[in-house]
Amino acid sequence: MYSDRSRSAGSILIALMGLVLLACAGCETVGAVASKVAGDDDVPASYAGLKGQTVGVLVWADAGIVIDHPRIFADIADSLQNKLQQAKDADVTELKGTKFLANNKVLRFQDAHPESQADSAEQIALKLPLTRLIYVEVGSLSIHPNNSLDLSRGEALANVKVVEVANGKARSVYENDNIRGVYPPNSPPEGMPGLDDDTVYHKSVDALTTELAKLFITHPEDTETHPQDTPLQ
Repeated sequence: MYSDRSRSAGSILIALMGLVLLACAGCETVGAVASKVAGDDDVPASYAGLKGQTVGVLVWADAGIVIDHPRIFADIADSLQNKLQQAKDADVTELKGTKFLANNKVLRFQDAHPESQADSAEQIALKLPLTRLIYVEVGSLSIHPNNSLDLSRGEALANVKVVEVANGKARSVYENDNIRGVYPPNSPPEGMPGLDDDTVYHKSVDALTTELAKLFITHPEDTETHPQDTPLQ
């Protein structure tokens, strides 16, 4: 599909190893990931327009989520940007020449302009020094199914949009809804006992941002099924 398909499988492997290792304890081993790397079976990036651009990540969530998880903006933005930076460092084609706007600059903008929460992603993108905005809107993040404090299962859902900025104009060019991260993977819907809240939260963020990062790079196909996961509504 891409003219740069000749890049080495090793570069893809390094990038995806980083994504998987960051995602969660108990996920696939490095050997399992390596066994999946086969160029003809790779899943192309859903959006491949970050190459050579200045990219910023902005995360929004409603007040209820922020009250429960005050660092959610920074945690998701940092986790996603770190994964994309790892892929760039591995010389993944879709991120060659890409620069990343420091997340603290985006967070300062959000702090200084709370009224911008009512603005569209396109309006916000024009106010930041970037050419691509990855706009992540968190729909939900829970760590205790059915508010049961004895059982834990992290699940994060988010919608993502990419805004391109050029010649003083911004336009939304890509959207993907209900991107989902679950921790522990394949855990029963009712949750599991004996898990630490902080661990479940951070691993759920990692699981979500791994799925988000996959949208922007070519990656091996995930052939695993999740029969116990709650279906998306």
